[in-house]
Amino acid sequence: MLVGWTATGVAADFLPTSLHPRCPGVVLHGVVFNQVMTGEVWRTLPQWVTLLVTLAVGGLATLAVSFLSPARALLAAVVLLASYLLVNGYLLFDYGNLIVGAAGPVVAVGAVFSGGTLAKLAMERRERARITRRFSSYVDPRVVDYVIKHPREAHFEGQIREMTVAFCDVAGFTTLTEKHGSEAVPMLNELWAVMVPVIRSNGGILDKFLGDGILFFFGAPEQSPHHARDAVATVLEMRKTLRTFNETIAAKRRWPALSLRWGVSTGNMVVGDAGSADTGSGGGAANYTVLGDNVNLGSRLEGANKAVGTSALVTGRTVELSKDAGVLFRPIGKLCVVGKREGMMTYEPMARLDDATAEQKALAADTKAMVEAFLAGRLADCVEAIARMESAHGRSKLTDLYRERCEWFLRDPSPEPFDCQIVLTEK
Repeated sequence: MLVGWTATGVAADFLPTSLHPRCPGVVLHGVVFNQVMTGEVWRTLPQWVTLLVTLAVGGLATLAVSFLSPARALLAAVVLLASYLLVNGYLLFDYGNLIVGAAGPVVAVGAVFSGGTLAKLAMERRERARITRRFSSYVDPRVVDYVIKHPREAHFEGQIREMTVAFCDVAGFTTLTEKHGSEAVPMLNELWAVMVPVIRSNGGILDKFLGDGILFFFGAPEQSPHHARDAVATVLEMRKTLRTFNETIAAKRRWPALSLRWGVSTGNMVVGDAGSADTGSGGGAANYTVLGDNVNLGSRLEGANKAVGTSALVTGRTVELSKDAGVLFRPIGKLCVVGKREGMMTYEPMARLDDATAEQKALAADTKAMVEAFLAGRLADCVEAIARMESAHGRSKLTDLYRERCEWFLRDPSPEPFDCQIVLTEK
């Protein structure tokens, strides 16, 4: 039994405690006496114990942040903190009468989770940017960006849509290779290094390199109502870039001036992944590309330039969708390319109207007169138009071709309806 002063009306034997700011001293004496008699005495463990516990908890939090996703790492951190607080509060303090620091481990887990997660996100962002740059050297950056924005569409199912495809080829590359040997490879590398940015700046998707040629298309993966107009603009800009290339890089390296040919086709085609999607076994190999008859037509038109003496041929549908593009086109005729049974109207993009010279406009008008006379079956008028055109602009493969066709029909008129198409027998 302890006897002491407990009256609160006077200032005597009172001490502040965690329980009350004016706790009677006899109460404190009772607590001390109870601890002595029962042996239930709190013991504060050394600081190094708290430090070891803090390091251990922080290490576990570091492992969670390193190997788990942010959401799972957060869950692991909460479980870790709750477990430690339960062990510290109930097992160590209540049953062991041991006092171990709680603030250090709690702060360690919070600091490791927040700092580690931010560092991991920063590292993942840098790695993602590095992989994107690397991946973009094999796949067009617009396709890469589309996949990043639409991760659920990482595999492109085939879709049928109207698009524009373009084939570009170096004219006379076989002869160039025979003459310059291995030096032809750096020529191509330098050429495509300046041409590919032109394609991409106009919204084109670079599909693949085809030896001395390239295939690119417009209107996918994101649809665009201006795919034909963009394709024509790309051809005209590539033509300007080629002149600069020949005047600077080729001249500096003492390379011969290079020439390019283009074939542009607009129509329905299939776009999507072609190949195997079995990436899990390591055997998958797919390519985001375009397929279809209109794609093949673009390739045939590129080759048809040799027969008609042009550098670029586009389909009538391409011109129809490019009416508001401000481009000077000249009709080439109704050509039946290899692999097709029926001819289609073709045109040559000459220049933007703002940049077109008087000579180019005159050539377009004279060509139009020749082609329209032939399409109407007015062969005599066509021959006269050919003569006027050659007198003004000189003889060309196109005028030779039309003269040969007119003379053939005039020599042997057929009772069948006049076939106004020009059939090409070579690719």
